Amino acid sequence: SSAASDVYKRQGSILTETLDPDVEVKCRIEAARASFNKMKTLFCNDNLSLKLRQRMLKCYVWSVLLYGCETWTLKVNTLNRLEAFEMWLHRRMLRIPWTEMVTNTEVLRRAKADRELLTVIKVRKISYLGHVLRGEKYHILQLILQGKIEGRRGPGRKQTSWLRNIREWTGIMGVAELFQVAQDREGFAEVIANVGRT
Repeated sequence: SSAASDVYKRQGSILTETLDPDVEVKCRIEAARASFNKMKTLFCNDNLSLKLRQRMLKCYVWSVLLYGCETWTLKVNTLNRLEAFEMWLHRRMLRIPWTEMVTNTEVLRRAKADRELLTVIKVRKISYLGHVLRGEKYHILQLILQGKIEGRRGPGRKQTSWLRNIREWTGIMGVAELFQVAQDREGFAEVIANVGRT
């Protein structure tokens, strides 16, 4: 783990000096894994319907995993890690060992489920943006979101940003246009609905 001086915990969320969300996401996954293992006998109980167990999973495990997900900046490797954890949950509930070499597609078929986790995160992040931009009490946050940093960017590939995630997911690449659409509650709800359907 990182040195104590590099990592801070505030209201249950992990903050690093570089604001790297990977540390927070990894901690959330491990906390959610621990919650699953604590209730494993319930989640893997064949006497309960699979649908009921999946509902309980979202209540007791997903809620731990997704705490504060509205603030996450998600890079490709982080998205892959989250999807892998979602499949890990399905496999454990269905008692499918890795040695059986069952594909993810087959696991989802047996679970009668689709991949949902990333969609939930995307919808919550995008909804949060609309909430912030329309809320009078978020004036400082609005200034931060709409502000620009003076000077030249350093060399190297441009890093994924919190706002870039949302622009890519909604297909609205212009920041000004995105902010304008977000101000319209009904119009933005349709944008969110479209993301939820993809």
